[in-house]
Amino acid sequence: MDALVEQAEELCTLHDHITRVIAALDVSKGSFSDQYGRTSTTDFAFESVVRMFLYQHARRFNDSELHRRLKGTAYVHIRFELGRAPTQQAINYMWRRRFSLADRQAIEATAREIRAVAADHDIVSDGEPRLDPDEVSDEGVTDEHIMQAIRTARDRGLGAFETDRAANAQYPDDLFFERQAYLNLADVGTTTPRRRFDRLSDWDKTPHGDTHLRTMKQIAAPAQQTSLTDYADGERPLDWRRIRDEILEPFHAGLECLLEELDATDGLAEPVIAAVDITHWEFYPSPYKDDDDVKPDDDVVIVNSEKKVPKEEFPEMVSGDKEGRSYKFATLTIIGQDTPIVLGIEPVREASAWEGDASQVDSHSKADIVRRLLEQASQHVEIHKLFADREFDAMEVRDVIDRRNITYLIPRPVYAADLDHIENIEAHPLADVAVERAVTLSVDDRTHDLSFMYVPSTEEDGKYAVFTTNRDVTPDQAMGLTAQYSHRWQIESEYKTIKHHFLPTAASTDYCVRLLYFVLGVVMYNIWRLTNLLLREAVSSNLGAKPPLRAGEVVELVGFCLVPPD
Repeated sequence: MDALVEQAEELCTLHDHITRVIAALDVSKGSFSDQYGRTSTTDFAFESVVRMFLYQHARRFNDSELHRRLKGTAYVHIRFELGRAPTQQAINYMWRRRFSLADRQAIEATAREIRAVAADHDIVSDGEPRLDPDEVSDEGVTDEHIMQAIRTARDRGLGAFETDRAANAQYPDDLFFERQAYLNLADVGTTTPRRRFDRLSDWDKTPHGDTHLRTMKQIAAPAQQTSLTDYADGERPLDWRRIRDEILEPFHAGLECLLEELDATDGLAEPVIAAVDITHWEFYPSPYKDDDDVKPDDDVVIVNSEKKVPKEEFPEMVSGDKEGRSYKFATLTIIGQDTPIVLGIEPVREASAWEGDASQVDSHSKADIVRRLLEQASQHVEIHKLFADREFDAMEVRDVIDRRNITYLIPRPVYAADLDHIENIEAHPLADVAVERAVTLSVDDRTHDLSFMYVPSTEEDGKYAVFTTNRDVTPDQAMGLTAQYSHRWQIESEYKTIKHHFLPTAASTDYCVRLLYFVLGVVMYNIWRLTNLLLREAVSSNLGAKPPLRAGEVVELVGFCLVPPD
């Protein structure tokens, strides 16, 4: 322990961050004893594991936070030569199984001393420093490449958003967008002390969180004055639709710039394959009044045989049931071999238990959601195929897609009527696929033919899955088409990335704020995707599908160069 702390004393005079200090420690094999009887090629090097736990306890992280830092916040695991970020379970297992009790105590004590030394040299901070160029030199990515790619993507993704504030306002628009990018990327809210942003920013003065929140609302708020065109259907336009239109206009203007850059780099081959899905942004407050707040004349709803009194001001765009509540958003995303880019975003409104009569709720049908998403996407690209999951299993959805002459692939549950087809497949000595062709689907006096495809399930051995498509396919073609469906899981990965890296903490119930924050999170995701494409182009080498710049690394890069002040 004394030897490691002495090393840290000297290293703190050479390095600017505690991760670099710990990475440079000479952890001799005799310092601690590896309790593994023998190690395999899949195990992490013992010295790297020691550094990882010194870092964890020096930063006072739990296992979950350590995993998050290693995986996404920066390339910390590369500094410690771990090869990859271990899972949270692996971290816990290694701590308990690779170290004796005495070694665990020694590591914790050493980490405390290293933290104290690092604090004396002021090199302990909330964030992680971005990589030096030589830390990714094996991939050919230089610091210049990274900065150029980020600036290019930034200029094409965020330039169309405006606050419409007076030219002589105390703070320029650029400052608010830079700060919002930081909030989105750092997973914090507007109440976070300004000093955290100030450390990253070159601005002399930054606004209070309340000022920032008011400005964000101003960006998303529709005009107070409506026009005659707003009443085209004879009714007052709904607030959520006006907010949607206000926010999506600059989103699509920026998206068009991003796609132009993709075209210039041959990163987009039309017509594209796309997927639609719905994601959730959790909302925890209860929609029901506490017993002490209930008044005698309050309206009552029955939920699971219990009487409940809904709150009058509960956000109307929140959907859910007793299992949970959330804001919901649908997206349409390019998948397959092209660079994954989100082409469309739609708010989702569903009737919920606390709203009583569902027939009185302006809920969104899946067909309406898909129609609006396709309208958005068609502004930019030509779509050849569209994949959806069982949530979109509806005749009206299929009709909406077929009207645009787009091939769809949508699974549906296995019903009793399907069992005969499955039994025939199982009885056949060779075949494991069946197709029922020329099935007529009728919606609103319009018809089109579809095929039912029965293929082996990829989720359960010995089971079959049923897919529908508006193409006339043979059994061989059915296997190829359904095999492509695995690309749809890219949209699930997209949601995890957006939620984990590109959404800020938010307590606001104002839908202007919620939708704007989600849309900006999607913009940041698209910027990340374009940045990695530009990096691959810049180094003129095939770096494979794995992006050379992780989502978490964009946190600091955007924070430093999103909108450089004059």
